[in-house]
Amino acid sequence: MAGERSTREGVLVSLMEEFRGCGFDGVSLSRISEVTGLGKASLYHHFPGGKGEMAEAVMAMAGTWLEANVFAPLEAGGDPAARLAAVLKALEGFYEGGAKSCLLDVMPLGGSPAVRAAVKAVFLRLQSGFERLAQDAGLPRAEARARAEGALVALQGSLVLARGLGDTAPFARALKALRRDFLRSA
Repeated sequence: MAGERSTREGVLVSLMEEFRGCGFDGVSLSRISEVTGLGKASLYHHFPGGKGEMAEAVMAMAGTWLEANVFAPLEAGGDPAARLAAVLKALEGFYEGGAKSCLLDVMPLGGSPAVRAAVKAVFLRLQSGFERLAQDAGLPRAEARARAEGALVALQGSLVLARGLGDTAPFARALKALRRDFLRSA
């Protein structure tokens, strides 16, 4: 998701990093102006709805990335182990091994109803995708559902813990456990 700060994508990447680091409520327009290099007037030109519209645009950009790198492999056919490996590798990169916070954690608190709805939709789709993956591996539906929920708890919880401790080890351990156990026979 690299881009120059002067492009819309570059601005969105800068915004994503600020929202990840400070959460929706912690990011001020002054700080956004500083990190994007755009004056407040330029920001409102690009995002007439202000910070709320910026957050929605960041969530949409993250959604596009999730679609290609997480949802597509989860929902595709083929070898479940290869699909799981692709998803976990992508998430490991997106979160820089646990050094980056998850937007799903930091955005909903002060975000608009649209942002909260987007976060909920992502969680539901992740759960559904992990459940399908487990079922494709031959696990019964109830076990697949439990593992899907456990995967989300492991991923999200380890990111929160990594952020709180300033240590990426919990995220690394969660990924290792998911690689080892998620598709294991019940």
